[in-house]
Amino acid sequence: MVEFDALMANPYPVAIPLMLLGLVLLGFALREGYTRPRHAGVGCLGMAFGLWLAASLVETPAERAVPVVEGLVAEVCQGQIEAARRRLHPEAGWAVGDERSPRQGFSILDQQIARAGRYRFSSWNILQIKGTTLRSDRVQVDLKVRVVDGGRPIASTWQIELRDGASGWQVTDVLWRTLLGQRPPSRMPSRS
Repeated sequence: MVEFDALMANPYPVAIPLMLLGLVLLGFALREGYTRPRHAGVGCLGMAFGLWLAASLVETPAERAVPVVEGLVAEVCQGQIEAARRRLHPEAGWAVGDERSPRQGFSILDQQIARAGRYRFSSWNILQIKGTTLRSDRVQVDLKVRVVDGGRPIASTWQIELRDGASGWQVTDVLWRTLLGQRPPSRMPSRS
């Protein structure tokens, strides 16, 4: 299933070679007057177009989960903590640094979101966001966010995992990767 989702998320590595092969076969067949390569060329072009069309119609799990992360970022940056909490799975965890960092439980994640929500940033932007389907019900979203606090732009990168369940997509893991290009502190700084 992950392979199908990956193909639907990015059909070009398969569709482009199929299209090129189809064009070469079609060109050869038209130049030499053969019918079989012409049929094969038209078939390859048809498969490339069909793959592209299917990919444009299918919504992958990652494409469904990315708006949830965008909403979470907006809610935290606007201080809407209760709305942000509803996006968290009851067993969600929090870590700082990289994948090897020790995970802390839901209560710590909840404290970090509440602390971040007190900032009420003057502006914020998601600079980059990319969702990757891990399984049909699990997605990992990598993002880079820039917030402006007191006139200073602050960039950070995050890795957020989500699970699809009865309550829709919920955040199961938050990994704070960098703050201003460096490993962040072990907790969200308090507002002075």
